[in-house]
Amino acid sequence: MPYRLIDPDETLDYACDWGPFLSDGGSPSDTIQNSVWFADPAGPVLSGAAISGPVTRVFISDAQAGQVYRLTNTVTTILGRTAERSWTLRCENR
Repeated sequence: MPYRLIDPDETLDYACDWGPFLSDGGSPSDTIQNSVWFADPAGPVLSGAAISGPVTRVFISDAQAGQVYRLTNTVTTILGRTAERSWTLRCENR
């Protein structure tokens, strides 16, 4: 699981490129229909979620120093496939 950092005072955007996943399905016309972001444990604010072609994005703010979160992005495609990718998000004063 990839590792990312955020400072408690930062608002940063995080993205996931689903291009390789979409091309693995054998249909070049498959696209992302829905994208949901989740942080565990709850706490940081997730806002501004967007889909731009094969890339999904979310802004994260208000993370707590010393906390480690699991950030997960789940997508559904127009062909009905569902996939999930997760990262470890560590909040540190930098």
